[in-house]
Amino acid sequence: MDRWLISLKFAMLRNSSAGLRRAGWVIGALLVAATWAGAALAADTAIRHDVLTLVFATWLVGGMFGPVLMSGAGVLRADYFSLLPLSRSQLGRGLLATVYVGVAATYVLLAFLAVSWHAAVLDPATIIVAVVGAVLTWVLVIALSRLVYGALGAAMRTRLGIEIAGVQWGIILAAMFAGWMIVSVAFQSIPQLLQTGLPAGPITAVLDALPTSWTVLAVESAAVGDWGMAAALLAALLVLDVACVIGTVALLVPRSQRVTARRGRPRSTSLVAGGGILPATPTGAVVMKELRQWRRDPWRALEASTAVWTGAVIGVFALLGGYTAPAGAFAGVIVAIMVALAGCNLYGQDGSAVWQNIVGESASSVRADVRGRQWAMALVFLPRALLVSVVFILLAQAWWAIPFVVAALPATVGAAAGAAILTSAVGVSPGVDPRRRVGPNDANGNIALHVWIALIATSIGVAPTVAMIVWSATSGSTAVMIATAVVGVANGFAAAWLLGRIAIGYLSTRMVDVFSRIRYGRIFRDKGSGLLDQIAASTLKGEQVALEAKQKEREKRLERTRTGS
Repeated sequence: MDRWLISLKFAMLRNSSAGLRRAGWVIGALLVAATWAGAALAADTAIRHDVLTLVFATWLVGGMFGPVLMSGAGVLRADYFSLLPLSRSQLGRGLLATVYVGVAATYVLLAFLAVSWHAAVLDPATIIVAVVGAVLTWVLVIALSRLVYGALGAAMRTRLGIEIAGVQWGIILAAMFAGWMIVSVAFQSIPQLLQTGLPAGPITAVLDALPTSWTVLAVESAAVGDWGMAAALLAALLVLDVACVIGTVALLVPRSQRVTARRGRPRSTSLVAGGGILPATPTGAVVMKELRQWRRDPWRALEASTAVWTGAVIGVFALLGGYTAPAGAFAGVIVAIMVALAGCNLYGQDGSAVWQNIVGESASSVRADVRGRQWAMALVFLPRALLVSVVFILLAQAWWAIPFVVAALPATVGAAAGAAILTSAVGVSPGVDPRRRVGPNDANGNIALHVWIALIATSIGVAPTVAMIVWSATSGSTAVMIATAVVGVANGFAAAWLLGRIAIGYLSTRMVDVFSRIRYGRIFRDKGSGLLDQIAASTLKGEQVALEAKQKEREKRLERTRTGS
């Protein structure tokens, strides 16, 4: 069965986009070459030890979080085989076996084999230790890449798991936003690293303790004649491999979720009808529905949690940066900006449930739906942004930033909520339907373009507030500071209203088209000639062209197969 799954994987890869795969091959080859170059160019044995342990740790981190960033659920998914008479262990083992066969896995193995250079320099007899250790490390890293992805998907079923996943995503996004500083420092320090190595201390101790360094330590132990220690390190690595593989096999095939009745007090009829805090109107009903969805939908809850942790981590980066410490006071603004990222595909996240919007569509239902979603985003994210702002203003002791933060938060939340709902309406991109979601990236489709559009629209929307903040900072006038706060609040309401009004006008006659794109990947009527229609048509055409190219490539292969036979 494992062989059949591997064959199926390669068949699916042959029908995927060749351009992206080839780009990945080139990048992977360069990274492998850099790993071997680091081992070869190190000044002496001790420095080579530092270089290899650091580079191998980097491969470990990349293997663990790369699939999450790239939405790497793997070519084969467990739900493809749900109707086959296979046990969870059989299917999990087969799915894991397919991961080890491929170009990416080969690159990882070649990178870890760079330790053989270290072994050849120390004692050629230890090369066998290097090869065995490299294979064991390779098994561990590949299994961990699947384990982390599966664990994030499993964690989405509990509130604690969502928070843990939110912390991880927050660190990842913060590193992406502010990681250029770390990368620049790293490139500047490469020559020094190859000449002097790492400074002795906690950094080297932590690197040596990582499993990716155990092969290096085993080679060095064997080189000085301590073969018992070398065997013990390899045995420990083998035990860790076995444990990791067993855990990965179990997580690759999630158990079917049982539907259980909700416990607790009965839901208040007045609350459902809108007789509580929210008004008993269609907009109030949408706000309540969206608030519940942001709280109960694991993927929505993850985005809200990720926003908080992204702002917090970037604030910590700023405080630790010395001269950047004053910027930490604006960590809450990062949370507000994340509204644009979290909501830029709301309709796509709803999946086929958008059908309910069509069934109950009326003259005012679209307006209520758009405004309700905007209000819900503001109610979910604004308190979180305020909390993060208060914490980091206190930590940075930046009392001067309070008027600017007071102006920036409402303006950013309002503009981001408007940009998000408009982007979601025009460029809806379906992901995995809610009832079939398993992985941590299943909720969204291809939203790389959506993110940039939403961020650009948000930046344009807050332009008046930015201008007032600059004026206030340069003038130092108290009256201008007060005016800046007022403009910020007004800017937020105006941007949300204007962008929402555009979304309402677009959806009033095209809600059916939104559902058609989600359910069928096409539109069954005239696409219109307006600017938004052209943008929507362009995004849809891009998806259709990609599908057509795959179909043509598949037909050519089938034709070659028939001709050859």
